[in-house]
Amino acid sequence: MPIIEELGLVIGEDLEIAYCPERFNPGDAAHGVRSVARVIGCSNPDVGESLVALYQKLTSEDVRYVGKLEVAEAAKVIENVQRDINIALVNELARIFPALDVDVEDVLSAAATKWNFHRYTPGVGVGGHCIPVDPYYMIQRAADVGVPAGLITAARAVNRSMPNHVAQVLIDILWKAGLSAESTKVLFLGWSYKAEVGDPRETPAEPLAEALQNRGIQVGVFDPHLSEESLPDSVEYIGDINDAKGFNLAVLVTAHKVCVELDWSALASNMNTAILYDGRRVLDLEAVGAQGWEVYAVGRPLQP
Repeated sequence: MPIIEELGLVIGEDLEIAYCPERFNPGDAAHGVRSVARVIGCSNPDVGESLVALYQKLTSEDVRYVGKLEVAEAAKVIENVQRDINIALVNELARIFPALDVDVEDVLSAAATKWNFHRYTPGVGVGGHCIPVDPYYMIQRAADVGVPAGLITAARAVNRSMPNHVAQVLIDILWKAGLSAESTKVLFLGWSYKAEVGDPRETPAEPLAEALQNRGIQVGVFDPHLSEESLPDSVEYIGDINDAKGFNLAVLVTAHKVCVELDWSALASNMNTAILYDGRRVLDLEAVGAQGWEVYAVGRPLQP
């Protein structure tokens, strides 16, 4: 709008502006561009309804005119703010319950027996180009009008701090195994911000790796969805999982199918110490443990 106004054009006379937020879910075939509901924001109702008719040809789901442009913009932002808050809650619980000698997944499974409990899963952090970004737009706009956004800010702080928290847990695991940081190699299984997506933007893997490297720990990465050029120079690229040898700890960072369904027995035989940390809580820990691994997981108490 500012660019249009700089050109001397009058919105509402020379042209109209409308907004239809992007909503498809990368890596999710069930929620692609043509199979998600859409909302249209525009100050001109006639234009808005015309765009509804257009978008109804592009998606099989509901399309609605929602009024002002700002309504559609805000809807997009708070969709991601809500997910950030929900994820922050389980991530915070994943830090609290292990200190109480309780596995957070046991608590979540028990709570999920209630019909209106919404189940989320903790992880090493939140990545991508939406959920870690959009809350800051909301925080800034709230500040512009003098309204605090305390809950949104707190949730962002929790999720932003998860990689550092997990790094400290990993260091505790290594210390428990009698390993010093300076002689340790950690293997990341996955690097991209989301399973089955070759996108490293805002991935929590990067701050997690930096936190470990700051302690002198070497980091290798196996992620078949990414090329070597898309990873930082500071990490070792592992193109073939069979070449991952001499590591002391493996961390499931991204739940790619190829990472979840590894030949765990073969990988264990290539490790210097077969220690595994499930950073996504998607593995059958008992089954993997039976294949020669000492297993740990986010939100799970460390074994005595």
